Amino acid sequence: MSDRSNLAASIDGAPLPDEEARDLWTRFSRYMDEHRGDAAGFARENGYVSVTPTFERGQALLVVRTTEAPPEKPPPRRDDAGSPAPRGGAGKPPARRSGKPTPRGSGKPARGRRRR
Repeated sequence: MSDRSNLAASIDGAPLPDEEARDLWTRFSRYMDEHRGDAAGFARENGYVSVTPTFERGQALLVVRTTEAPPEKPPPRRDDAGSPAPRGGAGKPPARRSGKPTPRGSGKPARGRRRR
C-alpha cells in the first residue's frame, strides 16, 4: 500500500499533516452525521469561513478557509460607456466592416435587408 493517506485537508491552501487531516475529517464526519448537509454549520462552530469536501489526486480533500476566498477571476473591464473593453489587439480598435452588401448567392442576407 502507499505511504499516502486517502484523507487530506488544507487550511487556506496549506496542506495539513496526515494526523491533523485525519482528526479534522473525523470531527467533520461526526458533525455531518448529526447535521446532515450542514457544512456551513461545522465551519461556523469551528471558526472557519467555509469547509468544502472534495476529491483531488485520488484523495478525499477537506478544503478549509479561515478568510474570504479571493475572487475566482477579476470582473471584466469596462470602457467609459459601460461596455466591455475590447479583447486582445494590444489596444487596437476593432476592425471595421465596409458596409458593402454581401453578393447574392453567398447564403448570407445583405446588411440592412430582411430575409423573407
